[in-house]
Amino acid sequence: MNHAFLTYTAGFTLGLFVQVGLIAHLVSLLAPALGGQGSGLAAGFATACAIVDRLFVGWLLPPQGDRRVAAALTYVVQALGCLAFMLSGGETISLLLLGVGLFGVGIGNVTSLPPLIAQVEFAELDVPRVIALSTGIAQAAFAFAPAAFGLLREWQTASELHIVLFFGIAATLQIIAAMCYLRGRSA
Repeated sequence: MNHAFLTYTAGFTLGLFVQVGLIAHLVSLLAPALGGQGSGLAAGFATACAIVDRLFVGWLLPPQGDRRVAAALTYVVQALGCLAFMLSGGETISLLLLGVGLFGVGIGNVTSLPPLIAQVEFAELDVPRVIALSTGIAQAAFAFAPAAFGLLREWQTASELHIVLFFGIAATLQIIAAMCYLRGRSA
């Protein structure tokens, strides 16, 4: 396996792992502060942010633009969303909504940018195989994300520490995913 494939797949896999794990728990994490209906509306807000940002990136990313940088920036924005969640302590509604918006911004781009990266970095005949193999690896990993993040939640009992640890680990993994994408630029 080559460096470009490894960094591509690692970034994709880590990013999806965090995204699936966090989304699986998002409503229940927001419910204490926003209530059931409010947390459901906040999840819908995340989806709206994903749609708007996907359109925005589609319009602004030039055909020869560095797609790895765009993907890395997506993870950094989502990590900032996790930071807002951490600072909220699970209680400050404005920071929770900021976190939802920032995290939501990346939801669509986490899945749409990797195939675009593959199209420019790999030989035309290899692109379908690269996308299929990296997607399979990512799916095998993120299938366990809700359980992994659930175990993390169960492990911590103090609510404030629980929020900091949960979102701190998510943000750290997103920064590592961004670094994987950026590291692959030199391949």
